Amino acid sequence: MRGTNGVTGGKSLGRRKAVPVIFVQGTHYEVGFDVGRTFSAVIKDYLATFEGIKIFEKEYKTEAGKNAYDTTLANMKKRYPYYVKEIQGVADGAEVPFHQLFLLQMDDLIETVNENHIPRNDTGGCSSMAFKNSQATILGHTEDAATETLNHFYIMSAHIIPAPEDREHGAVEERFSSLCYAGWLPGYTMGFNGNGLVFSINTLSPLNLKAGNTPRTFITRAMLAAKNFSDAERILRDEGLGIGNGFSVNMIWTNSWGEHHIYNVEVAPDFKNDRSLLNVQRYDREPLVHCNKYLRANVTEVKGDIIQSSLARMKAIQEYSKPQTRKDVAEMLSDTSGKDYKVFQEGIAPIMTIAAGIFDVDKRSWSIYINSPKSSEPVAVLPITFTSLDY
Repeated sequence: MRGTNGVTGGKSLGRRKAVPVIFVQGTHYEVGFDVGRTFSAVIKDYLATFEGIKIFEKEYKTEAGKNAYDTTLANMKKRYPYYVKEIQGVADGAEVPFHQLFLLQMDDLIETVNENHIPRNDTGGCSSMAFKNSQATILGHTEDAATETLNHFYIMSAHIIPAPEDREHGAVEERFSSLCYAGWLPGYTMGFNGNGLVFSINTLSPLNLKAGNTPRTFITRAMLAAKNFSDAERILRDEGLGIGNGFSVNMIWTNSWGEHHIYNVEVAPDFKNDRSLLNVQRYDREPLVHCNKYLRANVTEVKGDIIQSSLARMKAIQEYSKPQTRKDVAEMLSDTSGKDYKVFQEGIAPIMTIAAGIFDVDKRSWSIYINSPKSSEPVAVLPITFTSLDY
């Protein structure tokens, strides 16, 4: 049964006002295991109702799909073996098949492997905006996902202490908090790390993908370990392999002097080199606004709802005056003026807003909303802890 509007056990839950949070510490595998064990029911229910996993598994059973899966897994075991262990930990803790969770990470890389050059009717909806002035530094984000993801997410606040063998492969100590879709790696949504990074992600959809290359979910997971903007660029570039699909990341970096710097980086596959294509823009005076369309990088994109929705949401957001306060951002995130595509999408649709977040960097707070931010209280408010800057 389709998981429309947050189905569990065949019954619609509606929009629950709940934000589950787990605080966890250990190696990559241990942290994954405890996340899986704690949210086993949520992960199993999501896998049972998410229509996308049926499509992924259908492709996985084809020769091209299995080859893409095997190549991607082999590459990730070389590049990020400790994140593969993290996924294995979630699978073991939740008692679900590893291959299903790995298929989630591959996403459109497996979904389109047999029709890579046919325009896809992708949908999408995440909207992000950020600004800084003398009064505030704010990042706002609507987290839009497949309707089945409603009520199937949690926040993971982790302190990763790598196992010795993982350190030998490049793993570093990590402290971060990230909203996670059930069974997915952290990082592919919004959150912060202990090194001064606050971020949000917008899915982007290049027409042509590089199956076997690094899935965006692995790169956004690695971003949680970034030490500074230069390190983030290195991770995004993924020299020697490169991303297989696309996304953009909105970042506010805070340094030890308390200065804030706002960036958007658009990331796409590079078909001439073994690395990602990056387009970086820094925002000093103008506010950052980004949805699910490439704004600067010269990339051929899919056609369909994801582009039309992005254009409509950008237009709606830009009709507001430049945001000056947190309240302004809440108003913009809550916009429902569009006829077919809304910034805050509440109705039944292939894609809907499952949550919204407002990061107040100066006050070091992350407010998470389930309903419209302008007309509801946050369901959870988490402190932003920049551990490496505070000690």
